[in-house]
Amino acid sequence: MMRLVLLLGLLAGWGLAQNARVVEQRIGAQGGVLGLPGIQVVVPPGALVSSVRFRLERLQAVPTSPPQNEVFFIQTLPEREVVGIYRLSSSATNFLKPLEIELRVNPPYQPGGRVIRSTIYLWDGKGYVSTQVPSTRETFTLSRLELGLGAGAGGYPAGLVLVALRAPEENLRRECQARGGRWTGSSCERR
Repeated sequence: MMRLVLLLGLLAGWGLAQNARVVEQRIGAQGGVLGLPGIQVVVPPGALVSSVRFRLERLQAVPTSPPQNEVFFIQTLPEREVVGIYRLSSSATNFLKPLEIELRVNPPYQPGGRVIRSTIYLWDGKGYVSTQVPSTRETFTLSRLELGLGAGAGGYPAGLVLVALRAPEENLRRECQARGGRWTGSSCERR
């Protein structure tokens, strides 16, 4: 009976690890890695002087803080695909060496067919910054020397919210024009 209880406990633990949505750990001067499906954060050796708490979570939706209305209109498209929404939180705001954050943004490239635009939205506590990613790239990497105050969660003061979205270019152009904007081929300029 005891073996059965242990086996069930191990299987339940494995199932939780497979569906993990939050990773928390302390990382010191030696550096370390946080990861969830779709995202990996590397804290290089020498980025920290002392041990710092980090939290990485995969979210179900764009959080209400930061405000959703600042996310580019791609969020409203019927054919858009949410690749991933993540929040990186930390008890530190600044680092001596940049953190490397790698996001999976596209499936392996398949030439032909519709042109798909991928966009990464980064909330740093002050506002959103969007970056277009070519459909030929499977991942996007950014470096950060600091995290934004007020962008953390779970009791952490600093953080970043990262949103990876994809949509067919013709839908982006049509939606942009319907909203009175001008499609530039990579973004919608408001008039």
